[in-house]
Amino acid sequence: MENMLIRNATVVDGTGRPGFVADVVVTGQYIAEIGTRTPFSDVFTKIIDADGLTLSPGFIDMHSHSDLMQMVKPEASAKISQGITTELFGQDGLGVAPVLPSGVSEYRQHVAGLLGDPDIPWEWPRLSDYLGALEDAGTATNIATLISHGSLRHAVLGMEERSARANEIAEMCNLAEQAYTDGAFGFSTGLIYPPCVFADHKELTELAKVTTAAGGIYVVHVRNERGEVKESIQEIFSIARETGVAPHISHLKVIGKENWGTASSILTLFDKAKRENLNVAFDQYPYPAGSTMLSILIPPYAHAGGPDALLTRLRDPEMRQRFAQEMEAGIEGWENIASAAGWDRVLITGIETGVNKKWEGHSLAEIAMAKNITPQEVVFELLIDEKLQVSMVNFSISEEDVALIIKHPCGMLGTDGLLLGKPHPRAFGSTARILQKYVRDEQVLTLEEAISRMTWRPAKRLGLSDRGVIKAGAIADINLFDFSQIAERGTYSDPCKSPAGFEYVFVNGMAALDQGVETGALSGQVLRKKSA
Repeated sequence: MENMLIRNATVVDGTGRPGFVADVVVTGQYIAEIGTRTPFSDVFTKIIDADGLTLSPGFIDMHSHSDLMQMVKPEASAKISQGITTELFGQDGLGVAPVLPSGVSEYRQHVAGLLGDPDIPWEWPRLSDYLGALEDAGTATNIATLISHGSLRHAVLGMEERSARANEIAEMCNLAEQAYTDGAFGFSTGLIYPPCVFADHKELTELAKVTTAAGGIYVVHVRNERGEVKESIQEIFSIARETGVAPHISHLKVIGKENWGTASSILTLFDKAKRENLNVAFDQYPYPAGSTMLSILIPPYAHAGGPDALLTRLRDPEMRQRFAQEMEAGIEGWENIASAAGWDRVLITGIETGVNKKWEGHSLAEIAMAKNITPQEVVFELLIDEKLQVSMVNFSISEEDVALIIKHPCGMLGTDGLLLGKPHPRAFGSTARILQKYVRDEQVLTLEEAISRMTWRPAKRLGLSDRGVIKAGAIADINLFDFSQIAERGTYSDPCKSPAGFEYVFVNGMAALDQGVETGALSGQVLRKKSA
């Protein structure tokens, strides 16, 4: 068991209080002592001179999509290198358990564009099966998991475009209760993604009741982040008022140039909800561009029946003509990301194989010009050729709105990082961007506020009383970084670069990053929440 002394660090403990210079002793996986210890009577196996370095709790990623990639890349380089020591899986209603044997092939194809499709067999009828598989693979980061609405719905009624019947809702609730028994930290849904998009108010409310009873959080990618974003957030807050559930809005933002500058009106919804004693919160990635699957540019009804049904429709000339018109003009209530960003501001980022890989990093407008076809036809061809496995980045958010949202006290860190092809740079650089751009350069946040946003706030949200804070007796998830040297190094054209400035990262007391070099240590833990 290692007995480590970190000397003369500037400690920012996560609570938001001002930083202070202190020595920190770590024994095994715990923080044993904080203070000034001169002379040192202990025999230490490791001593770090941290003069000039900031010591903080390890960062917590409240919106991670590493659910499957963790199985093949358990060292989690993209997260460890930016100081993230804990991740929350199962996001956007597109997690990987429970998945029943009868539906695994279709569901696997459905989520692959978001989560990747590593060459591993997977079939986890219970969340406990998946958590056990994570433990068998080993992990550098700690992992908490949500129960996924998409997997519940797919297990009960597949990809059908309809409201669930009472008996089907009851069956989903039973599966959710089982997942909470297995250790889920909450429920997630993505109300722009099939099959979650087909759920009605009754279904969402009943699943919220189960979540309330288990003491979990209700994590939601809302139905519309564009012209109907306020109504979409209010839909979830109304469910919270009915059920007492703790609502958590995923990657809070306002998209579409026509809506830029309206973030303040969104944030007033959170202020009002807090005054009503609703336990509301949100996560956010600190960028003016989003990232998701290219297939989301196709209207929702076209996804009914699953991936094969969508591909059949994309091959039908009459359906393609209809889709093309709707992608240009829009459909009432549909969040049309293509028109929100513009064809020249949607970049292809992830194509696994084939001749189309050359288009990674190019906009739909550029590809259309090169191929002498419309942008809509580019979308259709890529989705057919790649069997839907294409990811994209879209520039549809205002920098000013990002900065305004990042100041709000309900906010937390979420990288929302996909790890395919040339991913969004948020996968590798979110924490560095916050510290560099919004703290050091633009002073939107104080260092203490930023650290709290990435540590103590999310730990409290998840009920992790022994993480997210530097105090005696807490788990030793610790970052040591040179604040003056923190720099995001990834770009949209070259995103897979670790940030500068992180010197040490400890997970459960073991070094995952040592003097800026990854150790490969798999000292993370698969966390399980105890039901209320």
